[in-house]
Amino acid sequence: MIYRPAKGAMWDPSILCHGGRYYSFMMYNTDGDNGLEAGHCLLAVSDDGVRWRDEGVVIAERELERGCKFFKCMVARCGDRLILNHGVMRPEGQDTLRFYESRDLLEWSYLFSNRPDPRWYGLPPGPNRWDHMYMLPKDDGDPGAGYWGYPVAVAKSGDPRGIGMMQSSDGVTWEVLPPAMVEWGDIPPADLEWGGCERFGGKYYLIGGGFHMGFKGYGMFVLVADDPRGPFRPVAGTFRLSGNSEHNIGWLAVWCRGNGELLISNYASPFPAVFGQGMPGAFSPWLLPLRKPVLDAGGHLRLGWWKGNETLKGKPLALSMTSIMLDGAKGYDSLYLTDTFNPDQGVVIEGIIRVREAGGASNSATRPAVGFMLDEGDGVAMATLLDVGKPDGRETNIGRLQTANGSFSFTVMDTTGKHCATVTGIEYGVEHTFRLLSRTSLFELYIDDLLVQTFFYKPGAGRIGFAVCNATAEYGSLRAWEMLLPETGIIP
Repeated sequence: MIYRPAKGAMWDPSILCHGGRYYSFMMYNTDGDNGLEAGHCLLAVSDDGVRWRDEGVVIAERELERGCKFFKCMVARCGDRLILNHGVMRPEGQDTLRFYESRDLLEWSYLFSNRPDPRWYGLPPGPNRWDHMYMLPKDDGDPGAGYWGYPVAVAKSGDPRGIGMMQSSDGVTWEVLPPAMVEWGDIPPADLEWGGCERFGGKYYLIGGGFHMGFKGYGMFVLVADDPRGPFRPVAGTFRLSGNSEHNIGWLAVWCRGNGELLISNYASPFPAVFGQGMPGAFSPWLLPLRKPVLDAGGHLRLGWWKGNETLKGKPLALSMTSIMLDGAKGYDSLYLTDTFNPDQGVVIEGIIRVREAGGASNSATRPAVGFMLDEGDGVAMATLLDVGKPDGRETNIGRLQTANGSFSFTVMDTTGKHCATVTGIEYGVEHTFRLLSRTSLFELYIDDLLVQTFFYKPGAGRIGFAVCNATAEYGSLRAWEMLLPETGIIP
């Protein structure tokens, strides 16, 4: 939505703030449109964490000539050192970590490679994954205390599905440790890849991604522990941090040490990626706006709006309407703004929303819902509809809403609800704020500064609309801005 390389394709970006500037390191396919076919590491730089420019290739995989691929990297400050590690997809398997050191994040010196300790990791003859490792200071105030490492690994047969672990005194010399255990409780155990572990609110939150809980789409999940060595447990009620239920859109989120604050970065494909079918462009994703991690009163981690993303707002757009009333007392009601926007330029639209119960009996079995539409043309919109009512059982549904000739038909393509940390609906009679961002073929929605979902659509005439079902809705204080385009750059 906000950045991808000027040419080629990236995958799996990791972001670090250093010296007040943001650095994003990512897998990079220099010429193709599939970031998973990466042979290099690309660096993009931003002064504000929003507008990115290509800096150039900084590392090439050391064994390109025999078919090895550069896989996801992690970068961290380890005392006065800057350390990068990355996974390698070798013909023999995804079982190697390479380490580099830098003084300026531009020039990197190779240190060594390692593989998993067979005492604790690997299932002969496979899988034997040993991949990107998040590096966490044991004590932020004392670099001499050392570092924890959380590599993506496969624990040996007979062990619970554990978390790969290493430790280091200086970020350079690493000792492999037995895996940290996971107590899954009522949640089925899962094989996930990890986007790092951070101290937050007095606990340790480990974020990871994969295919789990019956979802066909890649999702993000979160585990929590009182100690960096575990045991880690699924976060009850909000185990699913984000993700799509039916389509592969959003990918692995990663902790990001920002400018004096913790953030979470994420990226998404412009339309569903289907493995093995070679859909052009599906594996050439976009970096999404950085998220602010938020803990609610129960200690549940959620993804929130980061104040730095205000920079996305460019030229203000004069809207023909700043308030809208919709009456869906007996079914659906909808309305498009007469104003249009350029999907390639992008738009940010904000406002408030209040929903009231419809008077009388409804002639529809559909639950009361309210939301937003992005016009796809020919009387079809990609709609995000949030259930209205008490939290228990609420869902957010995204799908195609037929609006032609006053006849409505909604086909659900994505659902978030039970076990989800994202917003699954709103309350009757409560004034909620919203932020809707759209650019190219991606959009995302926030309610009360918490993420609802990121999804795809087919850009049409550049119209944004509103919809309600079995309720009445008031949208007010509507404002809109052109989205600032990312900075351009030339990749050497």
